[in-house]
Amino acid sequence: MGNSEDEAFAKRDEFKRQEAEGLFDANKTVSEYTAYWLPVYKADVKPTTYNCYVSILSTALDKIGDKQLGDVTSDHISELLASLKNRSSSYIHKTRILVRAVFQSAVDANYIRKNPCNASSVKPPKGTKGTHRAITEEERELILTTPHRMQLPALIMLYCGLRRGEVLALEASDIHGDTVTVNKAVSFNSNRPVLDVPKTEAGRRTVPVPDVLKPHLVQIDGYIAKSASGGMMSETSFQWAWESYMKALSAAAGHPVSIRPHDLRHSYCTMLRDAGVDMHQAIIWMGHADETMILRIYDHPGTEREKEAKNRLNEALNMRNNMQNITETANSPDT
Repeated sequence: MGNSEDEAFAKRDEFKRQEAEGLFDANKTVSEYTAYWLPVYKADVKPTTYNCYVSILSTALDKIGDKQLGDVTSDHISELLASLKNRSSSYIHKTRILVRAVFQSAVDANYIRKNPCNASSVKPPKGTKGTHRAITEEERELILTTPHRMQLPALIMLYCGLRRGEVLALEASDIHGDTVTVNKAVSFNSNRPVLDVPKTEAGRRTVPVPDVLKPHLVQIDGYIAKSASGGMMSETSFQWAWESYMKALSAAAGHPVSIRPHDLRHSYCTMLRDAGVDMHQAIIWMGHADETMILRIYDHPGTEREKEAKNRLNEALNMRNNMQNITETANSPDT
């Protein structure tokens, strides 16, 4: 599907020329059509997003790429999606959307008569959900007490809910006493860091700094997570640093510790829920556009909230029993 930007643009220009002159071969394979389609219809997306599309479509083309456009049936699409059953529900959804878009463009251009992805029989598998987790209290204590150059980025993801890309873009000047300002993020293009604005307007936000984090925010400068030269970290340098951090936590714990960056953000959301923070306020601090993602956490009671609920229930029942005993005693003939 093109190994360089120049090749991608060349294919785009050739595709447009063939379309304009009616020269496109309707008997091309799905792989050949997709190679033309992707640079044309996804030319304006970010490099990281484009690379993601390439990866997803490459996996799909392993199943249907060698078939001619007109030969692909709804059964082929169902088989493709079924092969992804162990992937995340998000990945399956993105695959379905992209493959459907490829075939819909072929329909709109009159290369094929109908889109095989639109058949009612095409039902994608559910996939996996909930792959991220809230960290344990032991892991929280390890993060608070184990010195490492990735300790502060981890603490900010944990106690301010920042995404990996947001904490990699964060500078000391973005922290103002009681608040952290989030207005940029780092993505990666062929391992190189690219500074950009958040994906959505909701991503621009101001998040409170909890008291537990404040002692760690003294005498900081430049990027919070920085490369050896003091600049933004590449994807590889971040991965190496994070692996080193996990080894340090494991050594301190005396057993293997494995925490993913997004587990810390997940833990932040869990803390907001267990602290009784209103869901709509949590949406703002998490940088979500709506409640869809956060509901998965807010609708699932955590251990602390479950304990509190049990205590409240017991208190209410005990109070009710006590009141009933008092009433019965008051109404007894012996009193």
